[in-house]
Amino acid sequence: MRFKGSFRLAWLLPGAIFLGSAAIAAEGDAYVPLFVIERSVNKNVVHYDAKLRNGKLDSEQPVVAYWIMGENNGRRQELNLLERLRAYGFSVKPDKDPDTFRLTIVSDKKIEIRIVGKGQDVRAEAKIGNCEAHLRKIFIASKKSLIISLPEYAEMIGTDLATGSECHERVTPADR
Repeated sequence: MRFKGSFRLAWLLPGAIFLGSAAIAAEGDAYVPLFVIERSVNKNVVHYDAKLRNGKLDSEQPVVAYWIMGENNGRRQELNLLERLRAYGFSVKPDKDPDTFRLTIVSDKKIEIRIVGKGQDVRAEAKIGNCEAHLRKIFIASKKSLIISLPEYAEMIGTDLATGSECHERVTPADR
């Protein structure tokens, strides 16, 4: 589960803010922040939240993704079709462990993220460097070049599950 990704993700992904509390939606539904994807070129952020139904991960839709438009008063915006199919969308499959799912982002299928639920306590876990970690953020540093942004590096940031220390893994296009 090493972060050795396709850099398609890097030029399509924008900016991040981590929100740390569950939000209540429809009766019996709650959303718990898992991780965010941010990019250096703007303040727009893609959020990935776990969806809980009656206190457990929703087996039909355990994860939702959406924008928080930091460049536009922080309003929430759903991902459009192109973003879901080519950049920020994901697939989720049940894991062998109960209340656990495996999430893969469409733009980089090499990154495997486990969504682990124990009631209202839900988190995203991934291999970051040499750590098994609680994933908090993926950061994409880019530079502008004519029409598109070119990635300089991508970094996964999390907390080591064993020690509680911060973990980082940075990949550049040359690492591929």
